[in-house]
Amino acid sequence: MTLRDLELLMEQVATEMGFDHYALIHHVDHRLGSKSASIRLENYPEPWVERFLEKQLYSWDPIHMASYATNIAFAWSDVPNMIQLTKKHKEVLETAAMEGLGDGVTVPANLPGEANGSCSFAVRTGKTLRREHMGAVQLIGSFAFQTARNLALEAAAAANNLQKVALSPRQLDCVLLAGRGKSDWEIATILGIKEDTVTQHLDTARERYGVARRVQLVLRAVHDGQLALCDLL
Repeated sequence: MTLRDLELLMEQVATEMGFDHYALIHHVDHRLGSKSASIRLENYPEPWVERFLEKQLYSWDPIHMASYATNIAFAWSDVPNMIQLTKKHKEVLETAAMEGLGDGVTVPANLPGEANGSCSFAVRTGKTLRREHMGAVQLIGSFAFQTARNLALEAAAAANNLQKVALSPRQLDCVLLAGRGKSDWEIATILGIKEDTVTQHLDTARERYGVARRVQLVLRAVHDGQLALCDLL
């Protein structure tokens, strides 16, 4: 599957569930045009998208703000009950309605070590939101964002001539314990191997990631999904 295939699939799914628009996005400034793995797949009304990017409204979007307060799907019309809306927040919602975006449903996609993101489905202004699809939106949104993330990571790696780093199980053990603040001697004692072997494993892992410091190594391993933040506790 390609990102274009996913776009076509999302349009089809949105239509079948009674929505008019969808958006799979990371909550970042997409005007930068870097070779990062940020996601932006949407079919929102073009005037709204242009204004959203030009005015940097992502910094004031109450839907984004609400998505940081939960990990399950929520209706946009419920946002006033989730966060305290400021004048700026209300202006964003009013502007969106003027440009054709009515109510919607958003599924948060907030992964440790990455920019926050979300998957949203919306109806045009004046159309009633069908809440019976909330459960389906939760499942579809989660899988769709993860699929987009994987495809974007592959595209970014190709654009930057990078290959996915693969660490051996023992190297991961050493990186995990290093992330917990253990010294090479402590890691060696825990794993029952020589201290020099631990040092070699960590050096090899740093070389594969092209980083110089332990903290960079741990962060890259978390970013790539080889470790989770909860593993470091």
